[in-house]
Amino acid sequence: MTTTPAPAPHSPAPRRRGRVVAPVAGGAVWVLLLAALAQGCAWPAGGAVLSETAYREHLRHTREAGEDAVRRLGVDPDSVIKRQEMANASCVDDLGMDSEGVTRDRPTVTWTPGFASDAAYTAAVDALRKEWSAQDLTVEDVPAPAAGEPGAGLPGVRATDDRGVELSLRPDRYGGEPTLTADGGCVRHQGYLTEW
Repeated sequence: MTTTPAPAPHSPAPRRRGRVVAPVAGGAVWVLLLAALAQGCAWPAGGAVLSETAYREHLRHTREAGEDAVRRLGVDPDSVIKRQEMANASCVDDLGMDSEGVTRDRPTVTWTPGFASDAAYTAAVDALRKEWSAQDLTVEDVPAPAAGEPGAGLPGVRATDDRGVELSLRPDRYGGEPTLTADGGCVRHQGYLTEW
């Protein structure tokens, strides 16, 4: 007679720690991602919060950088200034990430030097391209607006200086008038300035 060995006693399956660790780790990853997103939303459009004094210095530099470019075209900047503004709809904190007393502004100054002809304008674009390249700035060509658009056929040029001010000479997008712009970028700062 053959005997069948008795089955081994049934032992409970070992606990799997992975089932507990995975949800906790996954939750931590989501928390970190949300924190990074919140931090990211506060930073790209403004960076560090400048003091009122530092922001006034940035305003001054923005205007002076543009004035220097206009002078290089042989024109007095005060005679052709078109607009000087701080507020810009694209520089508003829609997500509510800024603390109390912090404002976002985009200082921008525009000049309309006026050129006798399209050839004179093109020569000015070439002159600024050479000057900005000589200053070791990264220079980009701005394509001419297409036929039927304001400023059609007039290419432009732009560069960003060592303090983050974008300088450009190009046709104005609304009227096509050749315009030199100094754009100080979206900046977060203490206080609320109404003029500069």
